[in-house]
Amino acid sequence: MAIELLSPAGGFDAALAAFQYGADAVYLGMSRFSARADADNLTTDRLRVLLAYARTFSPAKKIYVTFNTVVQENELSEAMDSLAELNELQPDGLIVQDLGIAALIRKHFPKLALHASTQLAVHSLAGVTALRQLGFSRVVLAREMTLSEIREICQRGGTEIEIFVHGALCYSISGLCLFSSHTFGRSGNRGRCAYCCRQPFDGRFPFSMKDLSLAPILDEVAATGAASLKIEGRMKSPLYVACVTDYYRKKLDHRLSPEEDVAMVQDLQTVFSRPWTKLYAEGCEVPPSSVIDPIGMGHRGAPIGVAERTRRSLLRVSTNRTLEKHDGIQVELPQGGRPYGFAIQELRRAGNPRPTLSVPAGETAEIALPDDAPAIPVGSPVFCSSSQAVKRRYEIRSIRETELPLGTPLIVAVHIHRDGVEAVASTQNGMRAEASCEVSASPAKQPGRTHEAVLKAFERMGGSGWRLGELAVHDSDGLYVPPSRLNELRRQLVERMNEADNCRRERAHTWFQESLAVEHVTRIETPMRILKFRLDRRPPVTERLTADEVVLMIGHYDADAIRAELDNWKSTLADGTAIRLALPVWTRDSDAEKLEGTISQLVNAGWRSWEVADLSGCARLRERGVEDITGDWSCYAFNHVAMEAWKDMGIRRLVLSAENGRENWDALLSLPFPTELLVYQHTPLFLAVTKPMVPALDETTACKISSRSDQFFVERLDDLWVTVRREPYCIMERTTELPTAAAWRYDFSWTPQSELVRAIVALEKDRLSSNNEANYVRGLQ
Repeated sequence: MAIELLSPAGGFDAALAAFQYGADAVYLGMSRFSARADADNLTTDRLRVLLAYARTFSPAKKIYVTFNTVVQENELSEAMDSLAELNELQPDGLIVQDLGIAALIRKHFPKLALHASTQLAVHSLAGVTALRQLGFSRVVLAREMTLSEIREICQRGGTEIEIFVHGALCYSISGLCLFSSHTFGRSGNRGRCAYCCRQPFDGRFPFSMKDLSLAPILDEVAATGAASLKIEGRMKSPLYVACVTDYYRKKLDHRLSPEEDVAMVQDLQTVFSRPWTKLYAEGCEVPPSSVIDPIGMGHRGAPIGVAERTRRSLLRVSTNRTLEKHDGIQVELPQGGRPYGFAIQELRRAGNPRPTLSVPAGETAEIALPDDAPAIPVGSPVFCSSSQAVKRRYEIRSIRETELPLGTPLIVAVHIHRDGVEAVASTQNGMRAEASCEVSASPAKQPGRTHEAVLKAFERMGGSGWRLGELAVHDSDGLYVPPSRLNELRRQLVERMNEADNCRRERAHTWFQESLAVEHVTRIETPMRILKFRLDRRPPVTERLTADEVVLMIGHYDADAIRAELDNWKSTLADGTAIRLALPVWTRDSDAEKLEGTISQLVNAGWRSWEVADLSGCARLRERGVEDITGDWSCYAFNHVAMEAWKDMGIRRLVLSAENGRENWDALLSLPFPTELLVYQHTPLFLAVTKPMVPALDETTACKISSRSDQFFVERLDDLWVTVRREPYCIMERTTELPTAAAWRYDFSWTPQSELVRAIVALEKDRLSSNNEANYVRGLQ
């Protein structure tokens, strides 16, 4: 099977551009439940048109709809209605993050193909296998994987694999970024990312990633066995989609000479481009400088030369590509940040005082600078950031929607009698309606044309949501019916079908709502007190910590080292405190065998209580007979259906993500499923594979950095680079305002070592206060 080229479509015109320039498929979002909420996105009617257009190609193009946000409890009803509409349209797949939504699709809409979003952060064979067992037919892998890892998963995963080959990169692992949510109240997992990784810290951009481009190694990428190669860019213009799709189509088909390849890359760069990186495709040992651009930010363009001099408000540059009036120019300034950009209003060849419309490649151009232009030093890189020639080259053709087979096909039977005419319509799913009108039918002068007249009348259903599929005319007496009566009959039939369809939708809506009903409970028990630490970071206390349970992140240590640390922890905890072991958030398949061996040894040694961060951890534990499993916040259970899905996979208790708002907390905490409420945490705002470009940062200690308004710590923890705010997330004083959870969780597993004493002080104050004792902290070193 040929590999699929999958292009982004932030709107209708971008989808047309993708199809017309060689995409086999597009992915797009609707007005709700899309991880690109600020894209144009599509309405149901526009998606219907686009699906009809896609199916006019041979072979048919494919359309995948993104339903890739987490869904809150009070949104389930609307989500079900949206899924029902999509089920009627039957796109070629739904890209899903929320496991509750996946469960609803499997139960109520099994004809919809399930694709696992990259927001699920799947990066291992165990994770892919778990998703396949949940009914997913395709998995979009995390961008941070190597080609060798992808190849192994394609060979052994048993499902289609989709990988990104081009486009913008998040600094954090997709699905594990909480920075935007905790800083601006705009959750990336809800489609509202504020792009915090593009912001300055200490005057630099240490988290600003270059753009991914695997074009230089596209043959090796295709050889992995991936079913689909995906281009990022639902926030980009139709012009960008046309240009990038055209390039990768020709690249995949080996239709580019080296010179043509260079020219197409430069054209693409004029539309949108940061510097490019292959990320970790060729291996994990990659310096941060090849992945991150800490100096500049945003769109650059195609490099055309350097500033040779500026005088009398003219920028002089020997250009390596033809420039035209109205092209865009950007200049990279020494201080970094966004380049200085402007459109060419006046252009001339060096030495010629007369303005011209264009300057050919290889000549020296003099470009008039705007009045507000900054000082441009000699040697500053100059880019063409918008090209009139490229815009002319990529025309996007409109389509004639009236020629498309739009609407649900109807099977229509028309019966003509002397005193009237009747019509019966039905659909493939069994919906049926009838209509009739009185008429004094007379013998037809040309009986053979009656069928043609009926066909002409009933083909006119455009814009009604229906179309004529099959037509049978029963006219045994050869009668004539005036066209006006046939048209009236058609209008009545369409009206009856609309009434039948509305009744069907209302019944389905009622049934869906009934299926979403869930029992609510009022908890009266005292919540458990659960603490979470890293195994290798025991808090500096002289008196034992008091808790019902302590969760310890074991990292990737071997079993002997873990057992030794556990012995030390026993002397830190009060008698009777239960210990639960937590699996790492991120484990590459190259480390999987060691981790699984460690799990087996610990389970065999009697450690039977565990916590997981994702599906792969759950699968590894259940394979070894572990039954007491809890799920951390990264399981993202935002609704009761997701909770039930995790319960079906063996999870006994879930930690609610701090991204939940008050209303959703109220809803989730009143469910019968046991939950833990995070009341204290140095929240991991970024969890990343890439070391940020912070000059003072090393592998052993936390480094402090600052934004315009806040301070943060960055450090390496268990193979990931973790960024936390200095001031923790804390709702200790507000727990009395919330419904009672099964447990309050105090999470110190991401707390920097230098902040651990302060964190324990806050913990002890909270404990003593809740016991009506003096706020006095004892036993701290």
